[in-house]
Amino acid sequence: MDHRQIELFLAIAERLNVSEAAEAKGITQPGLSKSMHRLQQEVGARLYHRRGRGVELTEAGRALYRHGKLIESQMAEAQAEMAGIASGALGHVRIGAGPSWLSRLLPDSIATIMARHPRIRFSVRGGFADQLIWQLRRGELDVVIGALPDNRIDPDLHFLRLTRDTLQVVARTGHPLLARSGRDLADYAGQRWLLPGRNELVRQRLAQAFRARGLPEPVVVVEVDSLSMILATLRLTDCLAMTTSQLLLQEEGWGIAAVDHDQLRFNREAGIVRSRHLEPSPALRLLTTELRRIAARRRDN
Repeated sequence: MDHRQIELFLAIAERLNVSEAAEAKGITQPGLSKSMHRLQQEVGARLYHRRGRGVELTEAGRALYRHGKLIESQMAEAQAEMAGIASGALGHVRIGAGPSWLSRLLPDSIATIMARHPRIRFSVRGGFADQLIWQLRRGELDVVIGALPDNRIDPDLHFLRLTRDTLQVVARTGHPLLARSGRDLADYAGQRWLLPGRNELVRQRLAQAFRARGLPEPVVVVEVDSLSMILATLRLTDCLAMTTSQLLLQEEGWGIAAVDHDQLRFNREAGIVRSRHLEPSPALRLLTTELRRIAARRRDN
């Protein structure tokens, strides 16, 4: 199995059409088919089946696609790192960061590293953990910094806990629920919510809490992965959301108050997620060290 074969297979897997893949890679269709025949003999498994005018990946094909994307990404990163070393730089880190990390620990860490190593480059994407980890698995990110899943048994990912915090219900300071004493869980179920996508841990926990009491899932009027959007909308509406308790102590929590309920407080751990299969670059090791240092300092304070 060589890099060219992987490259050709990825073209087929992404288009699910041999003719289109051959055209995209500048090879004849018989030549592509012959290369794929050799590849399937080498791996000892069928990678795809023909379906009408296209193809459908087998389980082995889906596995090779996942690993092939990582190889492709690692090759690109290797080329970039070699060019960086040649120019005196330490590399480039592609970061996926959860909403709260974008405004707190991550900027502090990057600023410290930039002051010491001005040639390091960073690319940062914001979002919630589920979608970012999916991009990490595809090789589109080098690291994810955000909420850690409850189940961390994963053959492909390495998890490093940095912080613990509490998620709680929040609203604008003048929200009608704040004036209601003895709030019942049903009072929350009847509200409108600003929440991330269905696969995100905080939304799943909230839905489970309501279902356990025989209540319907929260009514999500805005599905959003931006903390600044959530806070701005909260201040202008009577919607509810879930954020960390730490946020209320920060400047960005101005105008926002906790609308507490014991059954809607969830402990959460957050930290770093990266691939088990790729050696971290010097730049990523620097970022990890700095994040650990700043997280430890925040805990001590």
